[in-house]
Amino acid sequence: MTTRIFIVTTAHISDFPNPITFIEGAPLTVGEQYQGDEGWDNWFFCSTPGQEAGWVPGQVIERLDDLRARAREAYTARELDVQVGERLIASRSLNGWHWCTRQDGRESGWVPQANLVEHAPYCVVQEEVSGCGIAASANILGKTYAEMKAIANAMGIHAEDESLWSDTRYVRRLLATGGAAAATGEAPFTSWESLPDLALLAIKHHQENGRDFWHWVVFERSAGQMHVLDSASYLPSNIRTDFGAMQPKWYIEVNRPGA
Repeated sequence: MTTRIFIVTTAHISDFPNPITFIEGAPLTVGEQYQGDEGWDNWFFCSTPGQEAGWVPGQVIERLDDLRARAREAYTARELDVQVGERLIASRSLNGWHWCTRQDGRESGWVPQANLVEHAPYCVVQEEVSGCGIAASANILGKTYAEMKAIANAMGIHAEDESLWSDTRYVRRLLATGGAAAATGEAPFTSWESLPDLALLAIKHHQENGRDFWHWVVFERSAGQMHVLDSASYLPSNIRTDFGAMQPKWYIEVNRPGA
């Protein structure tokens, strides 16, 4: 399957600390088929020499007779312990489970499909002409514009405050309220491929009376796919992939809450 992004909606902790693992061609003894209400069809309890028995999808099993079989491919029953809100990259789906990898690429395992919801990019649109910083923060923290505006106003941050239009500190403060960490400095834009997986971008950069002005947008990369969340209300689509039409000046790397 094409890689897809999922968000964990229900935590999952594995009950099998020693998952069955084998190589292609390994001998298998096939036992009972799983019976349950979860919709996990076509799983069989199998054993192989030197391993604890475990659940194996029927697609991996080449039957030789009623009990004996061999592995059509290498397989591990390793499950991935996940918490609510985590983003995962799924590369395979079998019988009600997804093979998922954490966004940092360091750990993979099976996660029940029922514990996940597919992530579809969504962009908060700014409700004020100069509210792009508030909207960008909302897009990163998963809040509505109204929620982020209320937080900003309580901190003394207002979209109409012209002193903030050439300032980067206030967006760092806004992101920190939701646990996101922004780099302390700005880095010059060189190419889309060299950007980190999440960043605030300054586009439409220009100067007026010696002051710098720009428009805040959010760059995201997931499962190798890139897009920009642009909160400008006049755009036909706020999820942009017209990279040639955007001319970023610099960026601020951001880590999501819990990353």
